[in-house]
Amino acid sequence: FPFPFLSLPLLAMSDGKDKKGKGNKTKREEPASKDLAESTLDVSLEWVAEPILRGIYKYLDWKEIQALSEVCRGWKAGITGEVGDEPEYLEKYVAAYPDRENKNNSFYKWRANRTVHAFEQSFVVLLESQMLLRELASYKKPRELKDKRDLYEQIREQIMKFPMGDQDEQDLLDKIAALRLKLMKGFSRNAALEKKHKILEHKIGLLISHRSSIIELDRARQKRKQNQVVTGGDRATFFTNKSVMGNYSNLFYLLRTEPSYLAKLTFLLPADLHTKQQFAETCILTMYANAFSPLEELLLLELLSMAMQSEVNHSKSAKDFLEQDSAGIMMVISYNKRKQGKNYIRGFFKDPIKELEKEDLFGATPTDEPKLDQLTKWCELFFGLIFDSLDQLPYGLRYLCKQLTTMLKTSFPNTTENDLSSAVGYVVFYRFVNLMFIKPEMWGLVDDEVVQSNTTFVLNLACIAKVLKSLFTDLQVTDDPKLVGMNAWIKGKIPQVRQYLKDIPSVPGAEEYLQVNKYAQLGKQEKDSIVIKLQEIVLIHNLCKANIAELVEDDEDPLKKIVADLPEVPSVPSNDETEVELELENRFPPKLSKMDLKKNLKTETIDAAIKIMQKLPGFTGNTFLEIFVRMKLHLKKTGEQELSKEVHNVIANLQNLAKYGLISADDGYNGFLIDIQQELAARGRRRAEQIKEIERLTTAIDELDAQEIFVNGKIDDFNSYLDSIRAKLRDNFQRKEKSFTYKQLSNKKLDIIHSSEIPEAQQGKVKFTITQEDVEEFVCRGKIKGLPMFKREFKLNLSALLEAKEDGRQVFDTDEGLELNVQNTLIFLNKNFFAAGKKK
Repeated sequence: FPFPFLSLPLLAMSDGKDKKGKGNKTKREEPASKDLAESTLDVSLEWVAEPILRGIYKYLDWKEIQALSEVCRGWKAGITGEVGDEPEYLEKYVAAYPDRENKNNSFYKWRANRTVHAFEQSFVVLLESQMLLRELASYKKPRELKDKRDLYEQIREQIMKFPMGDQDEQDLLDKIAALRLKLMKGFSRNAALEKKHKILEHKIGLLISHRSSIIELDRARQKRKQNQVVTGGDRATFFTNKSVMGNYSNLFYLLRTEPSYLAKLTFLLPADLHTKQQFAETCILTMYANAFSPLEELLLLELLSMAMQSEVNHSKSAKDFLEQDSAGIMMVISYNKRKQGKNYIRGFFKDPIKELEKEDLFGATPTDEPKLDQLTKWCELFFGLIFDSLDQLPYGLRYLCKQLTTMLKTSFPNTTENDLSSAVGYVVFYRFVNLMFIKPEMWGLVDDEVVQSNTTFVLNLACIAKVLKSLFTDLQVTDDPKLVGMNAWIKGKIPQVRQYLKDIPSVPGAEEYLQVNKYAQLGKQEKDSIVIKLQEIVLIHNLCKANIAELVEDDEDPLKKIVADLPEVPSVPSNDETEVELELENRFPPKLSKMDLKKNLKTETIDAAIKIMQKLPGFTGNTFLEIFVRMKLHLKKTGEQELSKEVHNVIANLQNLAKYGLISADDGYNGFLIDIQQELAARGRRRAEQIKEIERLTTAIDELDAQEIFVNGKIDDFNSYLDSIRAKLRDNFQRKEKSFTYKQLSNKKLDIIHSSEIPEAQQGKVKFTITQEDVEEFVCRGKIKGLPMFKREFKLNLSALLEAKEDGRQVFDTDEGLELNVQNTLIFLNKNFFAAGKKK
């Protein structure tokens, strides 16, 4: 933005009085009786904005006036309001937009498209200003030394003690990059292992509760193995094309650093649950590496905030927002499943959950009332744990609640405090804490087989969850007829819960808490990378391409340019789990201003001076300039041309910096020594941070490795258990034979027979004998009493039935004039031939 115009004598352009004219129909807000020259100008006021525009329109073209309009609301009024009556101003406008009376012209469309963007840019400027003020407030002026030669000696000693050359820092950065890559691969690998572990855990639970057979589980395993084989002809190859992957590098850099695009996508996703879950996992785990670093945490919190804002914008009220089950909410759930969320749940609730597992039934059932004394005791216990652990709630979750309450207040001014508290309770309790009651196995509080087999435990948990939901989310007594006895307890706790929910959003801003400046950090990062599956690349590419019109504002939008350069969306087989390392690169780096270029020259000169002082430590002098001149003369005598040239460049740069006013030449550039000392101190801090980051990454990788060993051990145990069941099944197999009438197999309870060619009059006389000849082979023989000539015989193969089920077929044709319902037939065979050991 053209800020140099702020230095113009603005007050001289206007006497503060309203000038009559067609463009000034409303009375302006003017300051009361006080000296304008001494007052602080509020540039959002129209009476301030107009003289600024009137004073500079002669020197600017139309595009520059448009740029000025984006600085803040007041200056924007000059461009988005009515056209003024100044002849020169009007002349420029007419020249740019001859059809100005037509509200469909490009000018009005531009105004409509730029309104929101102008405010966003204003807020960025204000934010950067606040951060600069904060830095200035904490800045301590370095101690002035009477003898600058003392400072030179200190710097020389510091350089000799801590030789921090480029290679040393680059080695640290390379090591950090390698460790981060290893960490991201570990995240991905462990996520796949956790998924495999959950599948096996679920299998064991089904076997224990006799709701499945080992044959069915093996069939599903064989099917997955077949799906996991990717042939050469089907394998995706686009990742071998450097040009294509370069474009994807630009795409994911932009999406990662500008969360507004992904936030918009959350509301544009297809309705199917699988796509929403895959999108959420791609954002949380892949693009932001589980928010491991402060910068990634900040970017992820921005994304989640914008996603919630998008949902709030499409809601009719605060209550309407709570009833949605969108991708944004799924992203928040995925965010809560990270290490911070798991540590909170396990740290405070694992022991009580384990104790609850041993309790007798006290929760409500379809036939029995709850035991209120026991229920109250456990609700009181969990209430106390939730209430007392407020300070240990993950910061990110509390920050999102802070953002949400602000959004709801802004979008729905009539929202009550009760609605705001209910919204916070919805995010914190219903979508986070409550999940430990609904799915305790998901948090590692209990094993999956416990949930499958211990019905008492599940009913008790469900009853506690219902009571606490009424308290923490609904903030009212329950209307459940079987739980109304808890209403007195709920009513007595509501005041405490209101204060608890009011305190949750009371946290500092993300940049302040995380101690990170987004723009400064992104500027420092030369390169970054992510580990991503080809399926995830294709998913994001497809979503961006399909919704590009809703994601971008105009043809100059960076996303539109990047997507236009991408090829057609490639196809990737659903069973292709190939992962690639994608190095992220910014295709649109910011253009440096002249002042930034001058500051860069100063930074480069400091760096060059430090390197020279490392190589030539023995020189002394009364001023910094004298020392470097002596170095130059010495190098000329010794013939070291390259080093002499470096010294000469430093001296020349000092002279240029003095011309720019960035340093002073009065004392032989001795003041430059202070800049060098500050840079050395900054390098020391940076090096300490890098070493700390290496330690943190190493610890995280060790934890991932330990978790991998643990999960692999559990998987081996589960596989051993399943193998023992298979062996036992083979060893103990005995031929079985059972008889059933046609009426039994066709009644509503079993519903085995879907259709039949047997005449209805004869169906009541038909009797079937089913013989299990082998583990997976059944022979069915049908006879009609009194008609020895009628016989029906066919074979049933369990694998064929399971394949029909997996293919989504509802009916299985026996080719003997009889069609069977697939799902009911499997249940029937499992119950009658595989569940002999079922508990009564």
